[in-house]
Amino acid sequence: MPRRPTLLVPSILALVVAACSGASGAATATPTTAQPTATDPATAIANASPGTPAVGKVSANTASEAEIAAALSAAGVPNADRWAREVTEYRPYPTDDPTLAKLQDNLAKYQPDAATLAGILNTLQP
Repeated sequence: MPRRPTLLVPSILALVVAACSGASGAATATPTTAQPTATDPATAIANASPGTPAVGKVSANTASEAEIAAALSAAGVPNADRWAREVTEYRPYPTDDPTLAKLQDNLAKYQPDAATLAGILNTLQP
């Protein structure tokens, strides 16, 4: 004997339609944030994801490796310990360069993805 469809399928369909509908009943799209594609520090900073949690900046020159790692981790930078090691290795950085160009030049050889670079640069100050 064939099974009869239950009310479960229409109920799920109603939930899906309701979840996708805005106040006017029309489907709405959630805007997405474009990820940075360039490794230029100014571009990486400007295009940093607004969804990245706001974290107080730490000094690339005076903060300990552990403090830098904690700040990078809080900002969502993957492999924060590794990047903190790289930051401290190339000290000191010019205090009159807010883009940390020297750091960015040194990190370029490791080819961090744009999101990681933006996270590092947004977390540090000279």
